[in-house]
Amino acid sequence: MTFCSIRTVLVAFLVLAACTVCGGCQNTTSDRDLVYRTPSELIELANTARGPFGGGELPKVLWLDPRTPAEFAAEHLPQATSIPFPEIERTHEVSCKGFDFFVVYDSDYDDVMAKAAAKRLLELRYKKVYCIVGGLKAWKADGNPVVTSK
Repeated sequence: MTFCSIRTVLVAFLVLAACTVCGGCQNTTSDRDLVYRTPSELIELANTARGPFGGGELPKVLWLDPRTPAEFAAEHLPQATSIPFPEIERTHEVSCKGFDFFVVYDSDYDDVMAKAAAKRLLELRYKKVYCIVGGLKAWKADGNPVVTSK
């Protein structure tokens, strides 16, 4: 074996080892990575001050609605920000920075768009990403307010 081929094998081994140690060359997620909470659990989490004995400030929460602008306009959580799913990756450096945690929701149970948006945030290396179990349907069933265009 020549020096060049040994070097090539060594470099390939080091790249493979680095990818394995770092969890892979690409940060991917699955449904198992998603964390679901009920609306009341998330409201409590958002209203619990940080710091010892609750003496700090309230956490900064991004309530993210990944649906289309038309769906958002028709009905959304009062504190929600509309970031349509296709725009998350392009705008996250501005729209998602500085938040302590993220709450993602969609219209109903089995929210495909909420799952996809939460996974995208995780892939972009954001921590503390939660999905509302049941989305807007569960939010309203719990008696929480929504903003409507009607």
